Amino acid sequence: MLNLSFRLFSGGVLLVCCLSACIPVPMTAPELYRPLADFTPQDGLYDFETQQATFNVAIDDNPNDPDAHFARALLYMGVGRYASAEDDLTAAIKVAEKQTGYDSERLASIYVHRGLIRWSDEKVELAIDDYSRAIELAPKNWEGYFHRWLAYHFEGEEEKAEQDRKRGLKLEPDVFDKEYVLRYDGIVL
Repeated sequence: MLNLSFRLFSGGVLLVCCLSACIPVPMTAPELYRPLADFTPQDGLYDFETQQATFNVAIDDNPNDPDAHFARALLYMGVGRYASAEDDLTAAIKVAEKQTGYDSERLASIYVHRGLIRWSDEKVELAIDDYSRAIELAPKNWEGYFHRWLAYHFEGEEEKAEQDRKRGLKLEPDVFDKEYVLRYDGIVL
């Protein structure tokens, strides 16, 4: 009987220890800012050729379709072909800017994506320009403020960075309330 009680007791202690490992602990260290983390070379490798061919045909049929350029750019970002993605994003912007009825939210997203690539390519000032244009087009979208906030912070323009953080905090408090560590070309700053 004593042996059974000891087994139950030790099993209960083990269970409590396992469950305590599942309790979320607040993050004490800042979160790492990696703007292209969602676009890793492993994403989309399997269907890359098929999808690329589909977008190539769509763009050949209608070179003035900004959505086809944007979609192909996202495909290129997913396989790590950032220069090709930047070219397609630039083409999408040029075409979309000429169209009077093009969705400003979508165009802002295109600018944000190009800014992400430019940030990773060490063109921070150009990235800031893209984020600023995205904010002009969609002032209620938090992403432009978020990335420009961190870019200004990186550039040492703390006053501008704080303004963007305050604006973004009103739009998306959970994102802007965190502290971030900037990562630039593999170097944590």
